Amino acid sequence: MQSLSAYLDSYTSCVNMQLDFKAWNSEARIPSEPGWYFIRTDAPVKVLQQQRLWATTYTKKRSLEQVAVRNYDIAARARRYATDLARFWNIYEVYSGMASSLKARAREHTFPDPGTAGLALSMYPALRNHEWLFGYVTLSRFATGISCPEMLLRLGEQVWRAKRGWPLLCSG
Repeated sequence: MQSLSAYLDSYTSCVNMQLDFKAWNSEARIPSEPGWYFIRTDAPVKVLQQQRLWATTYTKKRSLEQVAVRNYDIAARARRYATDLARFWNIYEVYSGMASSLKARAREHTFPDPGTAGLALSMYPALRNHEWLFGYVTLSRFATGISCPEMLLRLGEQVWRAKRGWPLLCSG
């Protein structure tokens, strides 16, 4: 466990997220492989609390069925912040997770597929006035040929959150 914790602390790559450039994740050469990531911002909590979900429903392409948007409600998640628990929240590294493809997950958090859970940051013009960074580490640099990569990814995600505080925009 100590080696995983140390790895998550020491080998992070960070790239600027560009909320108005769809190919930013390709240009930044984020790998299409499993790993852990976080999203850091300088956007104040108050700004995040003002962002309303860009849409509540969408039409599926094939079936033309109206279904609920699966993108996260940034304002609802940010409104959970209260000063009595301030030391347990992470209001700068506002999201963290694991992914089977870091490159795809960076895209999903920036440019929405309404059927995929993610932040959809590009849909909020006010957020473009702030810095957004995507930090990541790959699983392959830590371990290869393991029997259950999903377990190790989930464990790393929780170790990261336990050390740094709960990311403001992650579900509880």
